[in-house]
Amino acid sequence: MLFDFHSTLVDQGSSELWLEIACGSAKLDPLEYTDIVPKLNSIVEFARIEDPHHKRDLSRAANEEIFTRLLGDFTEEPLTSALYSTLTHAWFAYEDTIPVLDALREQGITTTIISNIALDLNEILVRVGMGDCVDHAFTSAELGYVKPNPEIFLAVSAAIGIAPEDLLMVGDNAIDDGGAGAVGIRTLILPRTTGPIHGLATVLGVVAGSQALDS
Repeated sequence: MLFDFHSTLVDQGSSELWLEIACGSAKLDPLEYTDIVPKLNSIVEFARIEDPHHKRDLSRAANEEIFTRLLGDFTEEPLTSALYSTLTHAWFAYEDTIPVLDALREQGITTTIISNIALDLNEILVRVGMGDCVDHAFTSAELGYVKPNPEIFLAVSAAIGIAPEDLLMVGDNAIDDGGAGAVGIRTLILPRTTGPIHGLATVLGVVAGSQALDS
């Protein structure tokens, strides 16, 4: 089982909380910066426009350069650096993430994260309480490809020793995660949600149905 990470297993949280965390680290008053919250809400979209070829997801240096420059368009130091250093600190696992991952592993199903990210994924997993919840975790920066490039899915398939036709990719983005279909990986797209439950129990239903057909 392959899982996307952001907006599939974890929510990015609120920009208000991100601002509070960043201001706390920089010893600033977040109430003085509430006017930037709408722009923080759109920072990922700004990055997609600025960097359509995902350089930010292949290199930590590129990630820092792009996000720091975008944040610097409407903030000043030390807030700019504080916001970048806490970029993922408001993220949290959906309430159904860990129960579903635990249920899959109890059934002996290998669970693997495949994420377009150039940050320390293991550190983020620990912070959101998922440090021991998956068997493998791969990033685009480690593999040298970004979704939807078929090569990233083939690289993960080879690394975990499971053929594409025996895998299921679960994600939220029909373009990026849907790229798995190009190499024969069945794909389940769960649309993004703003609530604490992402509907990941659907995955267990797919597994149960597949097992029933095979029996």
